[in-house]
Amino acid sequence: MEQAPLTLSLPATRRRGLSIHERRLLLMGFDALAVALAFVLAFNLWTAQVRHVGFSVPRLGTLVALGLWVVSATIVDAWNVRTASSMRLTLPRVSTALGISLIGLLVVFLIVPYQITRPTIVIWAPLAWMLVMGERLLYGRLVAASSPPARIALVADRDALTRVWPEVKGHIRGLYQVAAVVNPRREDPTQRLFDVVQRRQVTEVVLGVRDDIDRELFRGLLTCNDAGIRVRSLADLYEELTGRLLLDQLGHTWLLGLPMRSQTSHIYAAIKRTLDVVVAIPVLIVLGVLVLPLAAVVKLDGGPVFHRQVRVGKHGRPFTVVKLRTMRHLPAEATTWTEAGDRRITLVGHLLRRLHLDELPQAWSILRGQMSLIGPRPEQPQYVEQLRSEIDFYNTRLTVRPGLTGWAQVNSGYGSSVDDARVKLSYDLYYVKHQSLSLDLIILARTIMAVLSLSGR
Repeated sequence: MEQAPLTLSLPATRRRGLSIHERRLLLMGFDALAVALAFVLAFNLWTAQVRHVGFSVPRLGTLVALGLWVVSATIVDAWNVRTASSMRLTLPRVSTALGISLIGLLVVFLIVPYQITRPTIVIWAPLAWMLVMGERLLYGRLVAASSPPARIALVADRDALTRVWPEVKGHIRGLYQVAAVVNPRREDPTQRLFDVVQRRQVTEVVLGVRDDIDRELFRGLLTCNDAGIRVRSLADLYEELTGRLLLDQLGHTWLLGLPMRSQTSHIYAAIKRTLDVVVAIPVLIVLGVLVLPLAAVVKLDGGPVFHRQVRVGKHGRPFTVVKLRTMRHLPAEATTWTEAGDRRITLVGHLLRRLHLDELPQAWSILRGQMSLIGPRPEQPQYVEQLRSEIDFYNTRLTVRPGLTGWAQVNSGYGSSVDDARVKLSYDLYYVKHQSLSLDLIILARTIMAVLSLSGR
């Protein structure tokens, strides 16, 4: 006789506090209010007085200021709820975002005058800084304090707790609290899960099992979902918190679903290709102007001007990438990972790398369609073979055209080992999964900031 299905005898606990998405939306709303209020105050403190118009609201100017703030805050990741409660981490992000917005406002109203004086814009910057930092302080003390961490039940075996959980737990502080761990390998895990959900006020169930689970446990998860308890994977939680994928939790189900998730429209592909060509042509023109003086500078250290190297492109097709030589000429068999402070980098090479001028010739590969402006960085064939054998899903990054810059570069910088390659792959696969025009623009903007900050290696 078939056993009757287990049911939750109590209604699901109503979630207390705010979710991550709700916290982010609230933070965005507070910021928008502070930025807009600062612009209105600055206008009435200076421009309105000069023009004797009385108190008024400059609608277009306020909208432009808000638009620039949204773009700038997105670029510097100013709405990261994991750091929003820390004033030490919030201060540089807010200051950088407002600095970018200030430059943008000066440029906009210099090109398109809107009866707003430049002193008004200069007054707006410190006012906005004080108001945004003030509401961030209020957010940290009131909103975050009144929203206790969501209590989760973690369904994971000992292997997952040993290998995977240490990488996750450092990112959940203040946002999630583990109420209990349910081992799916032990006897009657479904009843154990129900007991935990009912007695410990669990609001989410996080599944740390890589692929298949027992049918009874699956039904138990469905029951939790039907009762209003959110059920999600550990990989999904990690992705939400970090902007990268949890490689050890990716199984065949993720791979089978990937083509559908990563499918891009013809419109997006056309726009991306147009952006590649629009950027590549001016870069090649600049390179044509600078090539002789740059060649002379590179020659000071001896050796060839250009460095040609075979890289692996989309679907594993090899192509030759050309860069200005920044390292001492070595035979191919001596090739190793480039490390920070690598002694092979020449004196001139350090300068070229700081200014990213060594990358300019790659615009030819972009124009030819071998590379894109945005995408995973192409690797050398010997490294690809090594990483294929050591890292699952490495080939998946080859399903998109490699790029001059990418999500991994703006988040983790350069890598010099297999472990670094795993980190970069986790970002690359996130890009493969979420590639879109908005993500490309964010990567491009952060890359421009990195170039301006002379952070090349």
